[in-house]
Amino acid sequence: MVSDSAASLATLRALVLAAGYMANTAASASAALAHVQAQEPDLVLLDLRSPELDSCELTRRLRLLHEDHLLQVIVVGATHDDEQVIHALRSGADDYLARPLSATLLAAKLHHSAGRQRLQSRLARLAQRQLDIIDNIADAVITLDVNGHVEDMNAMAHALFDTRPTSHHALPWSGGDCLSLLGLPLAELLSRRECQLRRADGSWLSVDISCQEWRELSGMFYTLVLRDLTEKRANEQRQNEFLATVSHELRTPLTSVLGSLGLLAGGAAGRLPAAAMQLAAVAQRNGKRLSRLIDDLLDITKIRSDQFVQHQREQAVGPLLQEALLASQAYAGSLGVQLEAEGVEAHGGTELRLDADRFLQVMANLLSNAIKHSPAGEVVKLRLAVTSAVLRVSVIDRGPGIEPAFRSQLFNQFSKNEAGDLGGQPSSGLGLYISRLLVERMGGQIDADPVAEPPSHGASFTVTLPLAFQPTMNRSAA
Repeated sequence: MVSDSAASLATLRALVLAAGYMANTAASASAALAHVQAQEPDLVLLDLRSPELDSCELTRRLRLLHEDHLLQVIVVGATHDDEQVIHALRSGADDYLARPLSATLLAAKLHHSAGRQRLQSRLARLAQRQLDIIDNIADAVITLDVNGHVEDMNAMAHALFDTRPTSHHALPWSGGDCLSLLGLPLAELLSRRECQLRRADGSWLSVDISCQEWRELSGMFYTLVLRDLTEKRANEQRQNEFLATVSHELRTPLTSVLGSLGLLAGGAAGRLPAAAMQLAAVAQRNGKRLSRLIDDLLDITKIRSDQFVQHQREQAVGPLLQEALLASQAYAGSLGVQLEAEGVEAHGGTELRLDADRFLQVMANLLSNAIKHSPAGEVVKLRLAVTSAVLRVSVIDRGPGIEPAFRSQLFNQFSKNEAGDLGGQPSSGLGLYISRLLVERMGGQIDADPVAEPPSHGASFTVTLPLAFQPTMNRSAA
């Protein structure tokens, strides 16, 4: 309570104590400033007329002492005059009380202010909690407005760019926008998944960019999460080197083993008993399976490395699809599955710029999967469709379909759905993953959906390729 009138202070103090609140008094503006600086009162009852400072200036100075603390100010005036009330509120006061003071009204005002203080304190704690959570995220988090100006940064972002904030919202570096901070305009940041950024020490790092758009009353904002990819890239490089080394080390002895088994089965060491021939056949089958797995691992290391080269040329897609069907015919026949082509004659002359060997590898993977998952007597269809912009090749089977829980993992590395395998041949879980990598390198995408046409069971895998393809830059695969 601030007033140069001892009588007024005594009256106010008695009323406040009677309402159940603690109270301190200050007989001058300077005493009030000293008291507020030493402590943090929740409410100041301020006499409108003060010879030392007017209520407007005193209110401003009081609040500057504790910017992060809600200090409520109620001005007490001599009479209830509209002009005085307006002046008090415009001066920054929260409320106005006129003399003579009503004990009931004052108690109600104090009760209201206490409730407001509790609510404000709760909101402040929640806000601080959110700031602490964001500051403890290991990735850099930056919020921008629609013009690319930086609204907020977490501690990791400040450390990354050495902006050294003096408070949560202070940005002591010139510019204040994403171009000066990150070196990229807002539109480019929003369109990228990865980019190169310069650290405060001048070094460069690769970051993964994820963006969330959100709105509030003041407009639209973008929160960017920048994840340092340095360790991830190093791990990928180590993994690729390990896979390449192991695959090459396995290749030489396996070739020798398969060659020896072939000679034994061919009678080079004399005619084998029937039981021995069966064992040799089992060994050959498993050796060939291991050979295919090694081939897959080598393919992955090649595709994911910067040394991956595509041999592309313009060519009609029809002959390639016919070659893919012919190559899968023997496997389909062994399982009693028929192969059919749709749209190949009508659209087979459509030309694409692609790597024929890699395209055939994708088709072989899709056809073998469809055959393996189809019951005997069913038909696997290869369907070709062409629009003005893209070419779509679909492989449709009538197997058990794709389990919804497995759909999100379908094109991941080493993912396999053993429950849907009707062919009895185990899978490495690499075929669809490799197919995805190859299709993406050819500028397209691969998708899988349940079969919609009756009978509505089975799965449809579709490769979509643009008719005008620009090769993508090499990048590490996820």
